[in-house]
Amino acid sequence: MIFLDTNIVSYYLKGNEEITSKIKEAVENGETIALSIINVYELLKGFAYKNNAALTKIFYDFLRYVKIVQIDNNAVIEAADIYANLRKNGKVIGDADILIASIVIVNKGILISNNTKHFKDIPNLKLDNWV
Repeated sequence: MIFLDTNIVSYYLKGNEEITSKIKEAVENGETIALSIINVYELLKGFAYKNNAALTKIFYDFLRYVKIVQIDNNAVIEAADIYANLRKNGKVIGDADILIASIVIVNKGILISNNTKHFKDIPNLKLDNWV
């Protein structure tokens, strides 16, 4: 399963041809495209803040073609472990990124993000950048 991070979905919604091509290629190869519920929240709050009805509509249309993965007990436990490990090593990232990573890990997926700096120190997270 391929999880798209918030920034990748933003590129797609704004018509980035490279991202669009990579998503189409993944689907053609039988991959499931997914978003964590945390990413859905991040995108919707941004559209609401900007009062961007047009982009919100495009996003809702996009959601019909992707799997939305909820947070579950396993992801919460994984998130707590990620937080503790990072903090013990003097690295701190936001809770949203920790929750996104935990959802990807417990679902044995790969996270596609242009923000690899936030995620690079998380053990067991498969990470790629399509930008």
